[in-house]
Amino acid sequence: MLFEKIFQRDDRSFLLLYRFFLSGILYFSSVFAYFIRNDTWKLSEIYFDATILIVIIFIILSFLNSKESRYIKGTVQWLRVEFLLFIQTFIIAILFTVFFKITDDYSRIWIFTYIGIAFILFLTTKVLFDFIYAHLVSSNTIQRNILLIGDAISCQDMIKKFPKKVSNSLIKCIIAIDQLDKTDTNFYGIPNFNLNENFGQILDHHAIGQVWIISSVKTQSYVESLIDRFLLFSVDCRLVQPESKFKFIEGLDADAGFDFYNVSFSPFYGTSFLIKNLMDRFLALLFILITLPFLIIFSILIIIEDGFPIIFRQKRTGWDGSSFDIFKLRSLKKRENKNESLQVKAGDSRLLKVGKIIRRLSIDELPQFFNVLMGDMSLVGPRPHMTDHTKYYSTDIKNFMQRHKCLPGITGWAQVNGSRGPTDKEGAMDKRFQHDLYYIKNWNLMLDVYILIRTIFVVLFQKVD
Repeated sequence: MLFEKIFQRDDRSFLLLYRFFLSGILYFSSVFAYFIRNDTWKLSEIYFDATILIVIIFIILSFLNSKESRYIKGTVQWLRVEFLLFIQTFIIAILFTVFFKITDDYSRIWIFTYIGIAFILFLTTKVLFDFIYAHLVSSNTIQRNILLIGDAISCQDMIKKFPKKVSNSLIKCIIAIDQLDKTDTNFYGIPNFNLNENFGQILDHHAIGQVWIISSVKTQSYVESLIDRFLLFSVDCRLVQPESKFKFIEGLDADAGFDFYNVSFSPFYGTSFLIKNLMDRFLALLFILITLPFLIIFSILIIIEDGFPIIFRQKRTGWDGSSFDIFKLRSLKKRENKNESLQVKAGDSRLLKVGKIIRRLSIDELPQFFNVLMGDMSLVGPRPHMTDHTKYYSTDIKNFMQRHKCLPGITGWAQVNGSRGPTDKEGAMDKRFQHDLYYIKNWNLMLDVYILIRTIFVVLFQKVD
């Protein structure tokens, strides 16, 4: 799921990795050319400076030419972008040496060998990344599964523009609003449903990640009601080709000649989400190592007081409404934990003696760092609810499933703003839901860092209700 979410909106992360790899090739090519010229792998100071300058020039030019949002395979793309950047980089570097009159400081054999090696490796890298990208698409690793809704002609046009072999946006099923009797057979084998179908079953069965609603003369009267219906699910919703009735200024994307307005779209994608995930894994491993003595001590105390098991497992709701097993240190007595959906309150008679300490210091949450390592959770995000609670609140609170548009977290914006513990009081869940929505809509990496820092003070000094 990780790679699919990273590439949920575009291929900028893959392009960034590709350009980063090319930057490394420029450095390696210089070292190899210097070895051929001087029979040593260690660059002299002047050649090292020249190499770093060339790499920096390439990075700057890449940044200035980073308009592409999709990775396009083939030699034409390589000639149009990477080869052009390659030529520009060396021309600027040579002009730089001429301008400062330092051309005599460098070996011509080195520079021409350098260009030749880098050229061959650039071309080889393009072929390699084309193969990797094709494999990621064909293996469904970065596949975007789409439910397409629109009139039959518009749907057919979209299918032609997003063929399986070219795009990683795969149209898995269709709702053709003007083909309610399913008589149309021109959808190239893609399943066709109608508006009376169970949307939840369609989304689950076809593992839909995005819903594309085509705005046209035939569909405009349906658009608003369709958007309202899909806001009941955690799926991303996009409006294709907004026409005159819908005036949008922000949130527009373009892909394959179509304009997209992101009605409800998770911000957890791309390079920022990749960095967040890497940061999660690193910090989770670090926290596990730091807190391991506490885990061992309290595990022993649990065994002494009430025996095994030490770890409590429970089904919780994760990203896109899917379920996973959450891990916690057991704080309740074995014989009194039959009703798992009953939330624990202060002074609960079911609590172990050691359980009171565990819950007061939030030590019961420590095993969830293993959930983070497994990719089921993040350090920061909306707290995951029991699946029974999710079903209840999804009918009680409007658009409740929108809080599941990211990985659930060990801590979150709601928790550092006082919404911790049970949600049995009137309005408590709605207040937590509003905090969760704020986090999802305003997410960035610095907000995560801020929440982590505040969590430390909340755990140490704030009393749980």
